[in-house]
Amino acid sequence: MQLRPPRPNQISALEDSELADAQPRAPSASARRGSARGEPLRNSNVAGLLLLTMISWTVYQFLGEGFLSSFNLFTLSQLVAQTAVIGFAQLVVLVIGRLNLAVGAVGVSVVMFTGWLAGPLMVNPVLAVVAGLLLGALLGMAMGWLELRTGLNSFVVTLAVQSIYVGAVLVISGGASVSALPDSVTKVGGAPLFTPGLSVLALPALVIAALLWYLYHRSSLGWKMLAVGANSRAAELGGVAVPRVVIMSFALSGLLSGVAGVMEMTRVSAALPSLGTDWLLSAFIVPILGGTMLTGGAVSVGGALVAALFLESINSGLVSLNVAAYWQQLAQALILLVAVIADQTGRSRRLRAKNEVTVRAEATRTGHNDHVQK
Repeated sequence: MQLRPPRPNQISALEDSELADAQPRAPSASARRGSARGEPLRNSNVAGLLLLTMISWTVYQFLGEGFLSSFNLFTLSQLVAQTAVIGFAQLVVLVIGRLNLAVGAVGVSVVMFTGWLAGPLMVNPVLAVVAGLLLGALLGMAMGWLELRTGLNSFVVTLAVQSIYVGAVLVISGGASVSALPDSVTKVGGAPLFTPGLSVLALPALVIAALLWYLYHRSSLGWKMLAVGANSRAAELGGVAVPRVVIMSFALSGLLSGVAGVMEMTRVSAALPSLGTDWLLSAFIVPILGGTMLTGGAVSVGGALVAALFLESINSGLVSLNVAAYWQQLAQALILLVAVIADQTGRSRRLRAKNEVTVRAEATRTGHNDHVQK
């Protein structure tokens, strides 16, 4: 289900010079709930993605062997959970109209730091993971602060920071992995959840999805994030502390990148310095294909979750058909291209519809004024 900032007419009105001094208040919780419930189903990509996923499963099961086996479904659930969290890490900055090209770089930084603590330093695994996630939040916060401080585009800032983080990890680690991890860490990724065909990694992904849904549909902070993405200047005029929202969004992105990294570490039973190098396409495909706008101001958490399922189903099916890895990368690139085109087309359609409503309203008002004058 896709959510946009409530009362967009109030925000856009602030752009007019005659209302520049207006100070609109954030809508109440009940208003936000009404807006969320009233969002039409046609604006959500969930139903279409679910249908495509079911079709792909049917085709792969017919053409390949063992696609719906417990082993393959377990592996698929591992990958879907991790890919969903990677997408969420990008989603939270797309909402405010920013980009984060350093999702993988933050993820590998957290993993190597956590691996060193839990492995060679023999720190309690839980404390090691908590410390690693705090590092991820700080690394994300640093990117948000740097963007605000320099005034540069988030694309440039995160691209530069991505190289800095990865370079620092390689210099400190010497390119060596950490494989001497406690059993309590390595066994988590291979544990089932209720059934042999479902990984326990699905649990944190679902919990994060629920928390993000609550953030954007039920909290004032989520409304402020959406407002900043829809129109940063209008949100600032409306009393939103835009710099704080930006830094908090990047911190949340860093935290989620760390979660995705820890999930992969438990899955492969090692802290690898090469982790995160293949996250970039997935990080953009999942939120955009799910319905989150590339330019900010609209979000679909459920759509991102289903998009992760669809994307990894395609990859898993290609593997079951013994398709070469470069074809899988090509398929991901094509999916991203289709998602971006669909996003652009949808925005153009909404803009035309908005302009038509404005023109009709203006024509009606003009006709009414002429009638009164007569």
